[in-house]
Amino acid sequence: MYGRIFACLLVLFGVRSSVCSLPCDFIDSVNITDGERLPNGEIRHNGVIYNQTYYRTIDYEYEDFATKKYVAEYIRGCLCAVRICVRLCCGEHEFLGKGCERSDKYLPIMVNVSATEKDDLRNLSQYGFLYGKPCGQVYELLPEENPADEWNIARNGSLIIAEDTLIPRNQYCLAPRANKTLASGLVCFTSNEEFKYNLYPVGMLLSVPFLLLTFFVYACIPDLRNMHGKSLMCYVLGLSVGYTVLSMVQLSVFPGSSASCVISGYIVYFSFMVSFFWLNVMSFDIYWTFKGVTGVRSSETKKFLLYSLYAWGCPILLTASAITADNTDFLPQYLRPQFGTTRCLFVENKLIEFLYLYMPLLILVFMNVVFFVITALRIYKIQCETSVVRRGDSKRHTKLDNDRDRFGLYLRLFIVMGVTWSLEIISWAVDNNAWIFYVSDVCNCIQGFLIFALFVLKQKIKRLIYKKFGIREIKQEQKMSSCSTRTTATMVSSYQESKSENPLVTQSSNVM
Repeated sequence: MYGRIFACLLVLFGVRSSVCSLPCDFIDSVNITDGERLPNGEIRHNGVIYNQTYYRTIDYEYEDFATKKYVAEYIRGCLCAVRICVRLCCGEHEFLGKGCERSDKYLPIMVNVSATEKDDLRNLSQYGFLYGKPCGQVYELLPEENPADEWNIARNGSLIIAEDTLIPRNQYCLAPRANKTLASGLVCFTSNEEFKYNLYPVGMLLSVPFLLLTFFVYACIPDLRNMHGKSLMCYVLGLSVGYTVLSMVQLSVFPGSSASCVISGYIVYFSFMVSFFWLNVMSFDIYWTFKGVTGVRSSETKKFLLYSLYAWGCPILLTASAITADNTDFLPQYLRPQFGTTRCLFVENKLIEFLYLYMPLLILVFMNVVFFVITALRIYKIQCETSVVRRGDSKRHTKLDNDRDRFGLYLRLFIVMGVTWSLEIISWAVDNNAWIFYVSDVCNCIQGFLIFALFVLKQKIKRLIYKKFGIREIKQEQKMSSCSTRTTATMVSSYQESKSENPLVTQSSNVM
C-alpha cells in the first residue's frame, strides 16, 4: 500500500521511475544512440562508458531545454554522472566566430584550471562535454579588459569568477576561438531573474526581526513559556536561522566552493527541516488535546522532551544522511545531494530536490492536514454533546474555549505556511513562472510579520507584556481612578437633583 502511495507521489510531481525517464536532468545528458554496445550491456560513446544505471531509452527531448516534445525512441546517457561536465556553447566540431562555425581542424579547449595552470580539457580524461548554450542570453567574460572577469574552471566543472563567484555548469558555456589561444567563457544573463533573486533575500532579511521579536516576547514572559509557547519558540528559531543564512547564501556572502559555502548549505537545510517538524508537532499536539484519551496524562515537561526528540532528532538524521551521502560512496552520484558542488545548497536536480526536500515536506503537510481535519470534527462533536451540560461548568467551558482558540491560531498558522509551501511545491514541479508563484515568494518574505501578527499582536499578549514591564498597572489605575471619579460625581449629582426636586420628602423625613 505504502509503495503505491509513494509511486503515485512520484508520478504526481514529475519524478517518474527510472524505467520511464532519465535518472538525471535532461540538460545533464547526451544522445548516445550511435555508441558502441558492449557485451555486458554497457555503451561506449566518445570514450565514455555508460553502464545500465546511467542510460535510458526515451521518447522525448526538449527544445532549448524548456519545451518538451515527443520523438522516436533513442538512447540518452547521463554524462554528468560519470564525468565532470563542461558545457560548450557550440557543437563538437565548431568554434565561435560571428556565430557557431564549423571547422575540420582540432579545436583545443584551453582554459585556466587553476590560478597559474593552463590545460586543454580535451586531454583530461575526467572531463566530458555537453553541447549548446544553456540559456537564451549570455555575455562574454573579458579578463584582458577587466580584471574582475578573470575566471578558471573548478575541479567540479563549475566556473569561478574573480576567485569568489561560483557559476554552475548549466549557467555558462565555453567556446574555442579561431584567433585566440584560450577558450572564451560566456555566462548566462537574465535580468529579471537577477532582480528577483536579489530582491528575495532582502525580503527574507526584513522578515527576520519580526521572527526574533516573537521569540523574544515568548522567552521573556513566564506565562507564555508553557509547552505551546516553547514549541512556537523552536519553530520561530528554525525559521529565523534558515532565513538569515539562506539570504546570505543568495547574496553571495560565502565564496563559491568554499567550506563556509558547504556548511551554510547544511545549516539552511537543517533549519528549515526544524521549522517543518515543529509545525508538525504543533499540529499533532492540538490533535492530541482534543483526542479525548482518558487516564493518566504525561506532564508537560515529559511531553515537550518527547516532542523535542522528534522535532530536533529527525532534522539531525536527515542532515547527517545528506552529509554521509556526500562524503561516502554509499549512494551513486545521481542520488547524492552534493551540497556546495554547483551552489551552496544541494544540486539543481528534480530527483535530488524531491528526495531531500519536497518528499519530507509533502509527508508533513499531509499529516498536518489529517490532524487538523480530525481535530475540527472532534471540536464540532464536543460542542454538540456538551452545549447544554457545560452551561453550569464555567471551568470546563473556559478550558474548551481556550483549546478551541489555540486550534484556530494553529490552523491560521498552518494555512499561512501550508498555502505558501504548497505554491512553492507546485512551482518546483511545473517549472512555471506565472505571477501566482511570485505571490508565494512575497508570502515567504512576509511570513515573519504574519507570525508576529498571529502570536504577538493579540489583546491577551499585550496585557502580559504590560504586566511584565509595569505598564498595565499604571493604565489600569488611571482607568479605575477615572471610572471612580465619574461614578462618584454621578452619584452626588443624582442625590442633589433628587433633593432639590423633592424638598417636602426630605423635611418630612427630618421631622420624623
